[in-house]
Amino acid sequence: MIAMTDLDDPNPISGMPFYMAGALRAQGIEIVPIHAWKTSAQGRALTKRAQERIIRIHRRRTPMWVKRAMDTILAKSTRRAVLNRASKISGCVQTNLDTMLSQGQQLDALFGCCISTALYGLETNIPIIYFSDATSPVLEMTYPVRARRGLPYRRALHDVEQASLEITSKAIFAAPATQKSAIEDFGLDPKRTSVVAMGAHVYPPDPDLIHSPASSPTREDCKLLIVAADPIRKRVNLATHAAEILRDRGINATLHVVGKGTKKSKNSPAVDSIGPLKLSDTADRARHMDLLADCHLQMLPSLGEAYGIAPCESAHFARPSIVSRVGGLPFVVIDNETGVVLDVNADAIDWADAIETLIDDPDSYRLRSSKALDRAQTELNWTTWGQRVHSIILEQIERTS
Repeated sequence: MIAMTDLDDPNPISGMPFYMAGALRAQGIEIVPIHAWKTSAQGRALTKRAQERIIRIHRRRTPMWVKRAMDTILAKSTRRAVLNRASKISGCVQTNLDTMLSQGQQLDALFGCCISTALYGLETNIPIIYFSDATSPVLEMTYPVRARRGLPYRRALHDVEQASLEITSKAIFAAPATQKSAIEDFGLDPKRTSVVAMGAHVYPPDPDLIHSPASSPTREDCKLLIVAADPIRKRVNLATHAAEILRDRGINATLHVVGKGTKKSKNSPAVDSIGPLKLSDTADRARHMDLLADCHLQMLPSLGEAYGIAPCESAHFARPSIVSRVGGLPFVVIDNETGVVLDVNADAIDWADAIETLIDDPDSYRLRSSKALDRAQTELNWTTWGQRVHSIILEQIERTS
């Protein structure tokens, strides 16, 4: 497994490499990490920690307009920097791969998550199975900060991804929207692509105790949840306004905000500001599970979302979600079945209307609750993900043989 991060660390890249490695090990696959940040010869000379610190300082302290101007004015240097970084990372992978093979290590297939830079320039006859929840165009639509970078920078990233996708045996994506981007934006053969839904990061401590349908919200008690590390992109203010509208209508609605929140949310009487929760902390994780079990609806009015782990987690607690129609969210939450999907241009009144409709129609809520739990247990989980990806890996190994 090509490792852009420590596979035993559940925090980097939204936890995907950690959970994927565990899911594949559960299928009987032996995972051999191929590090993309250091070689055995380098030791700790080039550490991942130091690299990340430099990148964090650059991202936080350099204004976006400065980055954009530098991208444009120094177009050739910008492109060269992006390609050189990809070459160094893939060179690291190449060195470690060659060392393993020279030492007699048997590798049947290469797998990795979000590894476009690690594959750039890689030379091998071993089948490569690539997984990602986004392409560079999807990232630009999801994260405004990416879209504001200069065109030379974005084109260079596109070219790195193009070269990497071309050498993959199979490209697997978390949602149809990303698969569509790979086909249309990079010309990838549809036959070389697949969609496999990802699982959640927070599960009930005892899934057998979760039953559907869950108790429905009422006018006397309507608990809402939004998990937002990025309160602007996930529009915490819109969710806050919707909760306030519900209160104006005589509905006792409370929006629980996990994350740093906004000035508006922190000052709203309709909001319970939880603050950030670290899943690696036992107490925080327990608090998160309590919220998922107690809150009637998860809200995610994102302006952009490549996938949507938060609605997956609520579904495992038999709780439906209301999300915006962007990126992978309409795939994670099926409109009128496992939740409600609203147009991205819907305002706070529309969101309040959708919630009130479910309050006044408890049978509709219960149906969504049951279907959300069923889909979570059959598809939106890492066991199912591991089984499907395992089959794809075996298929590619057989074809290569």
